[in-house]
Amino acid sequence: MMIQYPILMYISIFSVALPLCVGISRMRILGRGMNILLYYLIFAFAADMYLRYFAKGYQLTLGLNHVYYLIEYIFIMSIITVWQETLRIKRLFQALMLLYILFWIIAKFTFEPLTGLYSVIAGTSQGLLVISAEFTLFVFIRDRIHPVINHYRFWVLLSFVIYYAGTLLIITSRGMLLHYSTEAFFLVTSIDWSLKILFNILFTVGFLCPQTKA
Repeated sequence: MMIQYPILMYISIFSVALPLCVGISRMRILGRGMNILLYYLIFAFAADMYLRYFAKGYQLTLGLNHVYYLIEYIFIMSIITVWQETLRIKRLFQALMLLYILFWIIAKFTFEPLTGLYSVIAGTSQGLLVISAEFTLFVFIRDRIHPVINHYRFWVLLSFVIYYAGTLLIITSRGMLLHYSTEAFFLVTSIDWSLKILFNILFTVGFLCPQTKA
């Protein structure tokens, strides 16, 4: 029996078209961090489309989701690392990236293999991204003289904090949610879809802001 997904899910998936179109149109003036963000959006959209329409079988989809969270973490942490003001802090975030990659590899061979759910590795990555984005946003706001709302970093970092904090509980409890009805699962997951739409809207604002080479 084919599952009928709510319209909100499709809006969530295709909402990425907005920042993608704006980002691609301004690609020549984007700095390194925003270019990485643009590549992440291309990856995320391609992954969503493949997992939704082309991946066949529950085990394959499950395994690909494990890999998705690793690649997503590398993309987002790379952006956060690029936007650090000092070399010492940059190295700290680079170390966090490498430690998470090592943790992910160990998890796949021990307590959370590719054939099982991904609550621990996904929850850990999102928790680290929330803390890292909050720190970076705080430092950015503290050190600015001009209004922060005119700067792309503010909108992108804000989107990271809102989305990853807002979906952290959903990700870590996904295994439990599978035991409830489809209607209950969709009701909870609608929070994720709604936040993803906001995520992409804030990225769009960021791409529309004046750009620098950082």
